[in-house]
Amino acid sequence: MEAIQATAADGVVLRGEVLRGPTTTWVVMIHDVGDDLDEWRPLVDALAPRGWNLLAIDLRGHGGSGGTWDATRAALDVDLAVNLARRSGAEHIAVAAAGSAAIAALECVARAVEEPSFALADSLVLLSPGPIGDAELGRLRGEGLATLILSAANEPRAADIQRLRRASIGWTVGVTFAGDSGGTGLLAGPYASHVADKVSTFLREQAVLTGPGFARLRPS
Repeated sequence: MEAIQATAADGVVLRGEVLRGPTTTWVVMIHDVGDDLDEWRPLVDALAPRGWNLLAIDLRGHGGSGGTWDATRAALDVDLAVNLARRSGAEHIAVAAAGSAAIAALECVARAVEEPSFALADSLVLLSPGPIGDAELGRLRGEGLATLILSAANEPRAADIQRLRRASIGWTVGVTFAGDSGGTGLLAGPYASHVADKVSTFLREQAVLTGPGFARLRPS
């Protein structure tokens, strides 16, 4: 893993790690509030043999990143990570985000549709997205990005996850596992190998398609 750092649009310095591969597929990993990028280690180990580029960042106020946590600015952190991947030659970017960061990833998509300067990914892998809180559900619809939602059956965010699945625009598939440990906890629980397989299969299928983000960069 290679240590990296970059500056978000509002001047906050974020730090992270990247494992570079020979393909043009990038997986950008955004941890939940209160965690750090180490939560993605099991998924990194599972996906590394695919040759994909794997980028994980610490959110502002977490791990090695600067600033203080501010949910209203979390979409800027996602934007920075997607921009880093795109500037590195990514042709397909999948954002894998957990919990509250998944809400930030969906907000980033909405911002990218409204503002061309915002980076637009190509697909989404959301682990237990939520809570929705005060966020506007109409801005959390994914705007046509293929989306995989993974969650646990008995977790506290189950109701919000169902609301997001119903609101999603475009091809969306939800997979629910038994138990109550959602988010990146799915990567370390009894279904860890199944979760990694679902993510890998989804990305393998999506990486050969032209996603919305890459399509926007190509001349008409």
